[in-house]
Amino acid sequence: MIITNRSALRIALLVLLVTVLQVSFFSQIELLGTSVWILPACAAIFGLLGGSLVGATVGFALGFLGDGLTDGPLGSASLILMGVGYLAGTWRERGEFPDLPAVLAICGIATLGSNLTLGVYMVVVGFDSSLSPSLVPDLILQSIYGVVLAIPLYVLIRRVLKPALVFESTGRDRNGGYRERRLDEPDLTKVTGPRLTDEI
Repeated sequence: MIITNRSALRIALLVLLVTVLQVSFFSQIELLGTSVWILPACAAIFGLLGGSLVGATVGFALGFLGDGLTDGPLGSASLILMGVGYLAGTWRERGEFPDLPAVLAICGIATLGSNLTLGVYMVVVGFDSSLSPSLVPDLILQSIYGVVLAIPLYVLIRRVLKPALVFESTGRDRNGGYRERRLDEPDLTKVTGPRLTDEI
């Protein structure tokens, strides 16, 4: 991802948008007795699209802003979501291109891991929290919600940041590696016009 003033502004607006949606909408509704937490999935998506640095930075901003707009302990989610964004970005930088099944799986794992880590953190620092087997259904439901909402969140974030995304996969080359091209370059694998040798 190319970070320019315009792309940084788009990232900041996206961070503000998803955080306000989390605080004012998703945290206020309960499905099957469990609220929805979209911030881990968003941190993972930013990491998948922008790499470890973007993922870690956006994850920290999501957690800090989310804590600041709620009555939770300030900074409790910042390091957790920063880790989520960093790990997702590290996976992306290995050369693995995030297809839909990978995005869904990573967002589900990110939501589950973030909830578990946050619960352990709350118990360790003594914020009147406890871990019990009765929380397992809630963790599973929130992970499912993270998987389901990953689809529209990924589409939205990728569409807004598309001008800043540099490369996408065009398949594998003869050596088994991935070929990459800029998003603004034509895909030569789909050109069906006459070849140069046909004109000679």
